[in-house]
Amino acid sequence: MLKRIVLGVIVLSMSLFAQQIKVFSASSTKLAMQEIVEKFQSTNPKDEIVVTYNATGKAYAQLSNGFEYDIFIAADSQYPAQIAKDGNAITQPKLYAMGTVALYSTDATLIKLGIDALKSDKIKHISIANPRLAPYGVAALEILKNYGLEELTSKKLVLGDNIAQSVQFVDSGAADIGLVAFSLIKTTTKESQYKVLDQSKYSPMEQSFVITKYAKDKEIAFKFASFLTSKESQEIFQKYGFGSIDKL
Repeated sequence: MLKRIVLGVIVLSMSLFAQQIKVFSASSTKLAMQEIVEKFQSTNPKDEIVVTYNATGKAYAQLSNGFEYDIFIAADSQYPAQIAKDGNAITQPKLYAMGTVALYSTDATLIKLGIDALKSDKIKHISIANPRLAPYGVAALEILKNYGLEELTSKKLVLGDNIAQSVQFVDSGAADIGLVAFSLIKTTTKESQYKVLDQSKYSPMEQSFVITKYAKDKEIAFKFASFLTSKESQEIFQKYGFGSIDKL
């Protein structure tokens, strides 16, 4: 009986110190973030990081309507800035990675043509993220406009709810080619199936995060937020194709 009581006290003590936080992270970060969370929890095994991946715009709407994300990790800097302006953040936006856009197709012959592939009659559907919801969709439209392809491609665009879905459209054959997040294909596809696009053709994708008001008393949220900009995490982000924040 005494042994059971002691064990119960130990379990209770552990639960008192353990914390769980809810994190929103942009779809473009999914592969990198899964590794970062695993790395973080290897040294913080008592705590739990619950991550939801989606389009930044969708998650912003959720947060604005009362969904309690403790950390908001966006695919741009505008949404975190707006969250701070709304009074829903307790930190200012902090940069954690630079997003990169790539041309992606399972047909390597199209990728050989580069951006000119989009002029081909062979292309019936072009996958991008919905620009009303996802910063990568905004970047895709900028690219098309700056290459003079906006009108030519307007009726061929297939919009994903988030950038991960835009990749899936290409994978499934629903789209012939896509303008997608490099971070979602760099480690999962052949080099012949993608081409990193000229970064001067779209506004710098300064991906930032904020700690929200819901994490005010959650020490683990601040600890995890700090880990996002650590050398370990930065190496993981770059492994998956994000640009370095040190070069800014």
